[in-house]
Amino acid sequence: MILTCPSCGATASACAWENDITAREAMQAILALPAPVGKVTLGYLSLFRPTERALTWKKVKKVVGELSAQVALGYVQVQGKPARSCPPQIWSVGMEQMVERSATLQRPLKNHNYLRQVVWQLADQADAQQEQKVRNAEITGSTKSRKPTDDGMSEIMRKYIEQHGDPNAAE
Repeated sequence: MILTCPSCGATASACAWENDITAREAMQAILALPAPVGKVTLGYLSLFRPTERALTWKKVKKVVGELSAQVALGYVQVQGKPARSCPPQIWSVGMEQMVERSATLQRPLKNHNYLRQVVWQLADQADAQQEQKVRNAEITGSTKSRKPTDDGMSEIMRKYIEQHGDPNAAE
């Protein structure tokens, strides 16, 4: 079977791709991504391809590794703004939006900073919508306010402290 890389246009047999250790590791890393992210990764990778040459498997492996680490955090952070909870579905939508805007982006991308900004905006919107639902439910009386855990701390705050440490703790 002959395969064509959708990012660079290179063609080779499936065996050739599998025999290249770096290509195999890169493909395994893509397959290990959460389903919604993995489905849009090849298109996103095309944003890292230099205009006059192919994207190397070494670069693919690096980019996918960085992306995987970002998605695995479960939140997105942009400098100067609060962290936002961020499931893989939001990362997927952000990547799709970037591919759709590819004509307006300065390529090749050097890092995931622009993706993080796009994803942060999406996560912020999702957070605002969720907060509005909670407020509306509290106003209408259809639900009680968020229940704190036994120690009086919300689950969101507990996760933040686990990942970043207690901001009120004496240093």
